[in-house]
Amino acid sequence: MKKFVFIILMTGCMGNSFAASIEQYVNAVHKIRESYAQDLRGFLRSLDPQLTQFSPEQQAKYCGINQRYIQDMSGAIEQNRSSLPPQYAGMTKQDLIKQVVESKEMQMLAKYNVQCDFK
Repeated sequence: MKKFVFIILMTGCMGNSFAASIEQYVNAVHKIRESYAQDLRGFLRSLDPQLTQFSPEQQAKYCGINQRYIQDMSGAIEQNRSSLPPQYAGMTKQDLIKQVVESKEMQMLAKYNVQCDFK
C-alpha cells in the first residue's frame, strides 16, 4: 500500500513539474514575441515612407531583430523540449528560420530586397 501511495504521489509531482515546464515555455514565448513585436514596430516606424531600399545599417538592424527572435525561440524550445507536445518538441532552429523567412513581415519587406543570412 505504501508503494502504491508513493507511486501516486510521484506521478502527481511529475505532472506538476511537467505543467510548470510548459508554463515556463509559454511565458518565455510570450516575452520573446512581445519583445520581437516591440522591436519590429520601432524599426518599421523609424523607416522613411519614401524608402525604396534598406541601407546596410537598416538591413543589419532588421536582420538582427529576426536573428535574436530565432535564437531566443530556439533557446526556449531547447530548455523545455522534453515537456513540449511533439509538434513543438520536434522543432529545430531550421524550422524557426523557415517560419521567419516565410512570415508576412519578410514577405512585406521583399520589395526592399532584404537579404538576411540566418544561422
